[in-house]
Amino acid sequence: MKRPKLLAVDLDGTLLNEKSELTERSERALRRAAAAGVRVLVATGRMYPSALPYVARIGANAPCVFYNGALVRDPQTGQTRYARGLGAVLTADVLALYRERGWYVQIYHDDKLYVCDDADARCKAYEALSRIKALPLRQDFWRCGLDATKLLGIASDEADFREMADVTRARFGDRLYAAPSWGSFIEMMHPDVNKARALQRVAASLGVARCDVMAFGDGSNDKEMIQWAGTGVAMANACEAAKAAADVIAPSNDEDGVAAVVERILE
Repeated sequence: MKRPKLLAVDLDGTLLNEKSELTERSERALRRAAAAGVRVLVATGRMYPSALPYVARIGANAPCVFYNGALVRDPQTGQTRYARGLGAVLTADVLALYRERGWYVQIYHDDKLYVCDDADARCKAYEALSRIKALPLRQDFWRCGLDATKLLGIASDEADFREMADVTRARFGDRLYAAPSWGSFIEMMHPDVNKARALQRVAASLGVARCDVMAFGDGSNDKEMIQWAGTGVAMANACEAAKAAADVIAPSNDEDGVAAVVERILE
Protein backbone atom coordinates (compact mmCIF):
# COMPACT_ATOMS: atom_id res chain seq x y z
CA MET A 1 0.00 0.00 0.00
CA LYS A 2 1.29 3.44 -0.89
CA ARG A 3 1.19 6.30 1.59
CA PRO A 4 -1.98 8.40 1.06
CA LYS A 5 -2.09 12.17 0.97
CA LEU A 6 -5.53 12.20 2.65
CA LEU A 7 -6.70 9.68 5.25
CA ALA A 8 -10.33 9.49 6.43
CA VAL A 9 -11.36 7.39 9.40
CA ASP A 10 -14.76 6.50 10.81
CA LEU A 11 -15.10 6.47 14.59
CA ASP A 12 -17.54 3.90 16.03
CA GLY A 13 -16.68 0.34 15.11
CA THR A 14 -13.56 1.50 13.26
CA LEU A 15 -11.15 3.75 15.16
CA LEU A 16 -12.86 3.28 18.53
CA ASN A 17 -12.92 -0.12 20.16
CA GLU A 18 -16.04 -1.91 21.37
CA LYS A 19 -15.96 0.15 24.57
CA SER A 20 -15.99 3.34 22.44
CA GLU A 21 -12.42 4.05 23.51
CA LEU A 22 -9.59 5.56 21.49
CA THR A 23 -6.46 3.62 22.40
CA GLU A 24 -3.06 5.24 22.83
CA ARG A 25 -1.72 3.19 19.92
CA SER A 26 -4.41 4.43 17.51
CA GLU A 27 -4.02 8.03 18.66
CA ARG A 28 -0.25 7.85 18.28
CA ALA A 29 -0.43 6.31 14.79
CA LEU A 30 -2.73 9.01 13.40
CA ARG A 31 -0.69 11.78 14.99
CA ARG A 32 2.40 10.29 13.36
CA ALA A 33 0.63 10.30 10.00
CA ALA A 34 -0.31 13.97 10.38
CA ALA A 35 3.23 14.84 11.41
CA ALA A 36 4.49 13.03 8.29
CA GLY A 37 2.41 15.29 6.06
CA VAL A 38 -0.70 13.15 5.62
CA ARG A 39 -3.96 15.11 5.89
CA VAL A 40 -6.04 13.26 8.50
CA LEU A 41 -9.78 13.64 9.03
CA VAL A 42 -12.66 11.99 10.85
CA ALA A 43 -15.71 10.89 8.83
CA THR A 44 -18.46 9.92 11.23
CA GLY A 45 -22.19 9.69 11.68
CA ARG A 46 -21.78 11.39 15.05
CA MET A 47 -22.80 14.96 15.67
CA TYR A 48 -20.06 17.57 15.73
CA PRO A 49 -19.82 18.12 19.51
CA SER A 50 -19.83 14.37 20.19
CA ALA A 51 -16.98 13.70 17.73
CA LEU A 52 -14.88 16.75 18.55
CA PRO A 53 -12.90 15.25 21.48
CA TYR A 54 -11.66 12.43 19.23
CA VAL A 55 -10.94 14.85 16.39
CA ALA A 56 -8.71 16.82 18.75
CA ARG A 57 -6.95 13.77 20.19
CA ILE A 58 -5.84 12.40 16.81
CA GLY A 59 -4.64 15.82 15.65
CA ALA A 60 -6.97 15.97 12.63
CA ASN A 61 -5.54 18.52 10.20
CA ALA A 62 -8.20 18.56 7.47
CA PRO A 63 -11.90 19.46 7.35
CA CYS A 64 -13.89 16.66 9.00
CA VAL A 65 -17.16 14.96 8.11
CA PHE A 66 -20.04 14.74 10.59
CA TYR A 67 -23.64 13.45 10.47
CA ASN A 68 -22.62 11.01 7.70
CA GLY A 69 -21.69 13.88 5.41
CA ALA A 70 -24.45 16.37 6.16
CA LEU A 71 -21.83 18.66 7.72
CA VAL A 72 -18.22 19.29 6.72
CA ARG A 73 -16.39 21.56 9.14
CA ASP A 74 -12.78 22.52 9.71
CA PRO A 75 -12.14 21.73 13.39
CA GLN A 76 -9.11 24.01 13.51
CA THR A 77 -10.98 27.15 12.41
CA GLY A 78 -14.59 26.18 13.10
CA GLN A 79 -15.46 27.10 9.51
CA THR A 80 -18.36 25.17 7.99
CA ARG A 81 -17.47 24.02 4.47
CA TYR A 82 -20.76 22.27 3.66
CA ALA A 83 -24.13 21.75 5.36
CA ARG A 84 -27.28 20.06 4.09
CA GLY A 85 -30.40 19.31 6.12
CA LEU A 86 -33.41 17.20 5.18
CA GLY A 87 -35.65 20.27 4.96
CA ALA A 88 -38.59 20.98 7.26
CA VAL A 89 -41.12 19.16 5.03
CA LEU A 90 -39.19 15.89 4.79
CA THR A 91 -38.31 16.07 8.48
CA ALA A 92 -42.01 16.41 9.33
CA ASP A 93 -42.96 13.53 7.01
CA VAL A 94 -40.46 11.16 8.65
CA LEU A 95 -41.58 12.21 12.13
CA ALA A 96 -45.21 11.54 11.15
CA LEU A 97 -44.35 7.99 10.06
CA TYR A 98 -42.40 7.25 13.23
CA ARG A 99 -45.13 8.67 15.43
CA GLU A 100 -47.76 6.63 13.59
CA ARG A 101 -45.73 3.44 14.08
CA GLY A 102 -44.80 4.17 17.68
CA TRP A 103 -41.08 4.10 16.84
CA TYR A 104 -38.34 6.02 18.62
CA VAL A 105 -36.61 8.77 16.63
CA GLN A 106 -34.39 11.71 17.54
CA ILE A 107 -33.57 14.95 15.75
CA TYR A 108 -30.19 16.60 15.20
CA HIS A 109 -30.45 20.31 14.47
CA ASP A 110 -27.91 23.11 14.88
CA ASP A 111 -25.54 20.70 16.70
CA LYS A 112 -28.17 19.92 19.33
CA LEU A 113 -29.97 16.65 20.03
CA TYR A 114 -33.75 16.80 20.42
CA VAL A 115 -35.98 13.99 21.67
CA CYS A 116 -39.58 13.57 22.71
CA ASP A 117 -38.84 11.99 26.09
CA ASP A 118 -35.37 12.06 27.63
CA ALA A 119 -36.39 9.40 30.16
CA ASP A 120 -36.71 6.80 27.39
CA ALA A 121 -34.13 4.02 27.83
CA ARG A 122 -32.98 4.39 24.21
CA CYS A 123 -32.30 8.07 24.81
CA LYS A 124 -30.37 7.30 27.99
CA ALA A 125 -28.24 4.70 26.19
CA TYR A 126 -27.50 7.13 23.38
CA GLU A 127 -26.57 9.90 25.81
CA ALA A 128 -24.09 7.55 27.47
CA LEU A 129 -22.57 6.61 24.10
CA SER A 130 -22.36 10.13 22.67
CA ARG A 131 -21.79 12.01 25.94
CA ILE A 132 -24.36 14.55 24.77
CA LYS A 133 -27.40 15.62 26.81
CA ALA A 134 -30.63 15.39 24.87
CA LEU A 135 -33.15 18.23 24.94
CA PRO A 136 -36.72 16.94 25.52
CA LEU A 137 -39.53 18.66 23.62
CA ARG A 138 -42.34 16.41 24.92
CA GLN A 139 -45.34 16.42 22.58
CA ASP A 140 -44.03 19.51 20.78
CA PHE A 141 -41.36 17.21 19.36
CA TRP A 142 -43.72 15.86 16.70
CA ARG A 143 -44.64 19.31 15.37
CA CYS A 144 -41.37 21.15 16.02
CA GLY A 145 -40.95 22.38 12.41
CA LEU A 146 -37.17 21.85 12.47
CA ASP A 147 -34.99 21.21 9.44
CA ALA A 148 -33.07 18.18 10.73
CA THR A 149 -29.43 17.75 9.85
CA LYS A 150 -30.02 14.08 10.60
CA LEU A 151 -32.73 11.88 12.06
CA LEU A 152 -31.92 8.71 13.95
CA GLY A 153 -34.37 5.90 14.54
CA ILE A 154 -33.43 3.46 17.29
CA ALA A 155 -35.08 0.03 17.38
CA SER A 156 -35.89 -1.95 20.50
CA ASP A 157 -35.00 -5.38 19.06
CA GLU A 158 -33.93 -7.10 15.86
CA ALA A 159 -37.46 -7.58 14.50
CA ASP A 160 -38.29 -3.93 15.19
CA PHE A 161 -35.05 -2.91 13.48
CA ARG A 162 -35.79 -4.88 10.31
CA GLU A 163 -39.33 -3.52 10.10
CA MET A 164 -38.16 0.05 10.73
CA ALA A 165 -35.53 -0.19 7.99
CA ASP A 166 -37.85 -1.83 5.45
CA VAL A 167 -40.81 0.50 6.01
CA THR A 168 -38.65 3.65 6.05
CA ARG A 169 -37.05 2.73 2.73
CA ALA A 170 -40.35 1.69 1.16
CA ARG A 171 -42.14 4.85 2.28
CA PHE A 172 -39.47 7.38 1.27
CA GLY A 173 -37.42 5.68 -1.44
CA ASP A 174 -34.96 8.10 -3.02
CA ARG A 175 -36.36 11.05 -1.03
CA LEU A 176 -34.17 9.91 1.87
CA TYR A 177 -30.74 8.38 2.44
CA ALA A 178 -31.38 5.77 5.14
CA ALA A 179 -28.43 3.68 6.36
CA PRO A 180 -28.53 1.02 9.08
CA SER A 181 -25.79 1.02 11.71
CA TRP A 182 -25.00 -0.65 15.04
CA GLY A 183 -27.69 -3.27 14.37
CA SER A 184 -30.39 -1.03 15.82
CA PHE A 185 -29.94 2.45 14.30
CA ILE A 186 -31.47 3.87 11.13
CA GLU A 187 -29.54 7.01 10.17
CA MET A 188 -31.54 9.32 7.91
CA MET A 189 -30.14 12.23 5.88
CA HIS A 190 -30.94 14.20 2.73
CA PRO A 191 -30.52 11.94 -0.33
CA ASP A 192 -27.63 14.09 -1.60
CA VAL A 193 -25.69 13.27 1.58
CA ASN A 194 -23.26 10.45 2.23
CA LYS A 195 -19.68 10.13 3.45
CA ALA A 196 -18.26 9.55 -0.04
CA ARG A 197 -19.64 12.82 -1.40
CA ALA A 198 -18.39 14.69 1.64
CA LEU A 199 -14.93 13.13 1.37
CA GLN A 200 -14.84 13.97 -2.33
CA ARG A 201 -15.54 17.63 -1.48
CA VAL A 202 -12.74 17.68 1.09
CA ALA A 203 -10.28 16.05 -1.31
CA ALA A 204 -11.15 18.52 -4.08
CA SER A 205 -10.74 21.49 -1.73
CA LEU A 206 -7.26 20.25 -0.80
CA GLY A 207 -6.25 19.38 -4.35
CA VAL A 208 -5.90 15.68 -3.52
CA ALA A 209 -6.66 13.12 -6.24
CA ARG A 210 -8.99 10.22 -5.53
CA CYS A 211 -6.12 7.74 -5.97
CA ASP A 212 -4.31 9.42 -3.06
CA VAL A 213 -7.20 9.01 -0.59
CA MET A 214 -7.45 6.20 1.97
CA ALA A 215 -10.69 5.64 3.91
CA PHE A 216 -11.43 3.33 6.85
CA GLY A 217 -14.91 2.14 7.90
CA ASP A 218 -17.04 -0.72 9.16
CA GLY A 219 -20.73 0.06 8.57
CA SER A 220 -23.27 0.29 5.77
CA ASN A 221 -22.97 4.08 6.03
CA ASP A 222 -19.24 3.71 5.21
CA LYS A 223 -19.50 1.56 2.09
CA GLU A 224 -19.77 4.44 -0.41
CA MET A 225 -16.74 6.15 1.14
CA ILE A 226 -14.71 2.93 1.16
CA GLN A 227 -15.60 2.26 -2.47
CA TRP A 228 -14.85 5.82 -3.59
CA ALA A 229 -11.43 6.11 -1.95
CA GLY A 230 -8.32 5.13 -3.91
CA THR A 231 -7.64 2.67 -1.10
CA GLY A 232 -10.73 1.57 0.81
CA VAL A 233 -10.15 -0.25 4.09
CA ALA A 234 -12.81 -2.24 5.94
CA MET A 235 -12.30 -3.57 9.44
CA ALA A 236 -12.41 -7.30 10.17
CA ASN A 237 -15.55 -6.59 12.22
CA ALA A 238 -17.19 -4.68 9.33
CA CYS A 239 -20.52 -5.55 7.74
CA GLU A 240 -20.44 -7.54 4.52
CA ALA A 241 -21.36 -4.50 2.39
CA ALA A 242 -18.35 -2.56 3.69
CA LYS A 243 -16.02 -5.53 3.17
CA ALA A 244 -17.29 -6.03 -0.38
CA ALA A 245 -16.46 -2.39 -1.18
CA ALA A 246 -12.95 -2.56 0.29
CA ASP A 247 -9.50 -3.06 -1.22
CA VAL A 248 -8.01 -4.04 2.13
CA ILE A 249 -9.38 -5.81 5.23
CA ALA A 250 -7.72 -4.51 8.40
CA PRO A 251 -7.67 -6.19 11.80
CA SER A 252 -10.74 -5.45 13.92
CA ASN A 253 -11.38 -2.28 15.88
CA ASP A 254 -10.57 -4.21 19.06
CA GLU A 255 -7.17 -5.09 17.59
CA ASP A 256 -6.18 -1.48 16.72
CA GLY A 257 -6.79 -2.25 13.05
CA VAL A 258 -6.53 1.38 11.93
CA ALA A 259 -3.21 1.77 13.74
CA ALA A 260 -1.88 -1.47 12.22
CA VAL A 261 -2.52 -0.22 8.68
CA VAL A 262 -1.29 3.33 9.33
CA GLU A 263 1.93 2.05 10.95
CA ARG A 264 2.51 -0.10 7.87
CA ILE A 265 2.12 2.76 5.40
CA LEU A 266 4.46 4.96 7.44
CA GLU A 267 7.29 2.41 7.42
